[in-house]
Amino acid sequence: MSEISKLTPQSVWEIFDLICSIPHISKHEAAVAAALAEKAADAGLKVIQDETGNLIIHRPASSGMENAEPVIMQAHMDMVPASEGEFDFINTPITPYIDGEWVKARGTTLGSDDGIGVALALSVIMDKEFRCGALTVILTVDEEAGMSGAAALAPEYLQGKYLVNLDGSDNGFCIGCAGGARLETVFTPEYDTSVSGHAVKVTLSGLPGGHSGLCIHENRGNALKFLAEFLDQQNGLRLNSFTGGTADNAIPYFAAAEGIAAVSAGELQQLADAYTMLIKADCSNAKDMVIKVESIAAPEKVWTAKFTKELLSAMILVPNEVMDFADTLNIVKTSSNLATVRTLADKVVIRSTQRSLADSDREAITNAIIAHFELFHGVSTMGDTYPATPPKTDSLLLKTAQKCADKLGKRSVAYAIHAGLESGWFSMKNPDLEIISCGPDHDNYHTPNEQLRIKSVGEADRFLRDLLLELAK
Repeated sequence: MSEISKLTPQSVWEIFDLICSIPHISKHEAAVAAALAEKAADAGLKVIQDETGNLIIHRPASSGMENAEPVIMQAHMDMVPASEGEFDFINTPITPYIDGEWVKARGTTLGSDDGIGVALALSVIMDKEFRCGALTVILTVDEEAGMSGAAALAPEYLQGKYLVNLDGSDNGFCIGCAGGARLETVFTPEYDTSVSGHAVKVTLSGLPGGHSGLCIHENRGNALKFLAEFLDQQNGLRLNSFTGGTADNAIPYFAAAEGIAAVSAGELQQLADAYTMLIKADCSNAKDMVIKVESIAAPEKVWTAKFTKELLSAMILVPNEVMDFADTLNIVKTSSNLATVRTLADKVVIRSTQRSLADSDREAITNAIIAHFELFHGVSTMGDTYPATPPKTDSLLLKTAQKCADKLGKRSVAYAIHAGLESGWFSMKNPDLEIISCGPDHDNYHTPNEQLRIKSVGEADRFLRDLLLELAK
């Protein structure tokens, strides 16, 4: 157990500390799911694990509250793997620590998105002294890498009227979200073995990154785009690798490429420094951006000049921006993010994410990006898609939540976000559900700077319990 397990409310922090101690990135949640299932079963609760790995935990109504509407609380068990350096997220647990009023992780994402939501839900449902109506806690897998858990969840587990998603923040109550798509595009390199010059590695780092839905409008800079643009300006450059980005739903904050340059590493570094100054003058969020050029051993082969140019052009010219705003909601409506590039043995794989509050608009921009990559001989495959959540502005759940928040002095505004939540799948499977999303104060999601405000966890716990009591009335 780490130092965070002693924080208040201890029942919440102990569970979050347990989650931190077990590696649990997307598609690798089996161990943490087993630990949480055991903990819930030991508390006398009924636990079901479906074929996808989701946990469904039931608790009957307290005596005298059998007629209250059942409530579903929901969170996801996986986290985004982003680190300051090399880190084995599959086998190594993260290290949380207290930094003043915040909890952070040493050199990695903290996983408060959405480990703290899991901890809040389990703390309530396992509290035998807490009286309320019937509760169901649904803990899903793979939210960050495709929402396959929510997509596969059987509708029978979503029967009821109220669902509280704990993958939100303390900004108020999210009642609508964007749908999204994940696109994978493969390029097949052509090689040349007769090129001479200076073998170099070029690394770009220092951008802030961030959630590609929540931060896409903030001009944070895209490491893949910047590095591709710089490299494309170098005459005679032949690459043999290009890698960058961390996750499909994160703005890339680093990128690296290797190849043969026509000039020395020192000369290329001077050009990189000049380019960096230009970027910083145009992008305030790039104030810490650095491009480093170093000499390396010469590769056996490099990409042809034609393929190098096509790949760089494909990245430079692909839409990576806000396409449309939803003025009535004051948020981004449609966007696309160039997310990751990986060089494998015989191919280069680019992944991008498209989002929209209108599913038809999301489909249109995705098709446009497929057509764009085809111009540069990229072959695209549609990956996971997930639907948008239509906002319900007049629901009883929202009104009750706002009443409880007002009583505690918390923000109670209702809003929609340009990011995907599992609620899209839930509302599709049960259109009668009233859904809100909320949570404690945590920020810098999907980056190594992720942090969770300690005080807000206790406030979120009190709010959740008050809400359940009011709904039981």
